[in-house]
Amino acid sequence: MINSSLLLEKKLQHLRFNKVKTYLKGDVLDFGGNRGELKEFVKGHYYLVNYDHSIIDNEGLSVDTIVSLAVIEHMTVGDVVTSFRKFKRILRKGGRIILTTPTKMSKPVLEFLALIRLLDKKNIEEHKHYWNKNELFQLAVDTGFEVKMFKRFQLGFNQWVVLQHKEVNY
Repeated sequence: MINSSLLLEKKLQHLRFNKVKTYLKGDVLDFGGNRGELKEFVKGHYYLVNYDHSIIDNEGLSVDTIVSLAVIEHMTVGDVVTSFRKFKRILRKGGRIILTTPTKMSKPVLEFLALIRLLDKKNIEEHKHYWNKNELFQLAVDTGFEVKMFKRFQLGFNQWVVLQHKEVNY
């Protein structure tokens, strides 16, 4: 879990929340949601998943929105694919996955900010993979989603993606 008591960590979390809060529809699964800080923006049921992923194996679980903010860079690529395949099963038709992840160019900046203790050093050291746009689009294809929106933000150091079931047409 990140040390959200650090001022810059709080600010970055706030910026991510502002990007995604209007996309939070219905019941929400917050994958890697730290201490559940996003809950205040959710009108439906809120499910928090951190290290124990057993809730996403629950056959009865069904949600409208899955949020994964600054999480997938902490996982192996294989674990991300496995999780997204599970997301496909629990996401209701018309539902969306909203995720943010740092870009590769942010790596040296994040490492420097952690070195001078403006960011949680342990959190940054846990980054396993910095995703690029092509990899995120391929993740969508490989797990049965389509990209509805892709944008870079924070001067290109972060990226924001909205995925949706392929079968749904609007």
